[in-house]
Amino acid sequence: MLKVVILDDDKVSREIIRSYINFTDFLEFEAEFDNPLVAQKEIGNIDVDLLFLDIEMPEMSGIDFIENVKNIPQVIIISSKAEYAAESYNYDVTDYLVKPIEYKRFLKGAQRAKSISETISLKSPEDEKYIFVKTGSELIKLNFASIHYIEAFADYVQIHTAEKRYTVLSTMKAIHAKLGEEEFLRVHRSFIVAINKIDALQENGLTVGNKIVKVSRKYKKDLKERLKSQAD
Repeated sequence: MLKVVILDDDKVSREIIRSYINFTDFLEFEAEFDNPLVAQKEIGNIDVDLLFLDIEMPEMSGIDFIENVKNIPQVIIISSKAEYAAESYNYDVTDYLVKPIEYKRFLKGAQRAKSISETISLKSPEDEKYIFVKTGSELIKLNFASIHYIEAFADYVQIHTAEKRYTVLSTMKAIHAKLGEEEFLRVHRSFIVAINKIDALQENGLTVGNKIVKVSRKYKKDLKERLKSQAD
């Protein structure tokens, strides 16, 4: 079951989405909000796997909400306008639904969220950390220590190890949440790196093995601070 929260300032839209959630056997309605400022304060106290998020709200846009909420769950954007779709995917949203939303289209987005949730499972015993990732019909065990970096690739991510790369249905946000920030750092909207696999930091990128990984201005300050703390 995916536990679901709705954030939309339009009452009719919330009612439609809630009815769709209640009609879908793998979704469980948890809460709804009509004000993003209230939701920002409360969402950390709710057990939530998936957020249906309106992109146009007077107090705060959906994009601003994503940027300001730490550890945000999977997000499906709902909007009356299609033109925001391209921008929204820069924020690792799971899907983008244009109002009026038919149940068939809603279900497709919900099933994608379910697939992403099931694709990556985390195991963290004391002596070893690893994840299971689903590639095709196989579940593959990947030790944290074997992962060099993760790269966004269309609707998937590619997990790179020294020996092989694995293509997995996921968003960057979802897989980073599973790996955690202690050992893995987002350095670009398209790249997550294992901190202990970084060989060198240049002006506009870093070296991981024989790969030059892009570093965006947004993440560069955090990267430098983390590398400095490692050196100290």
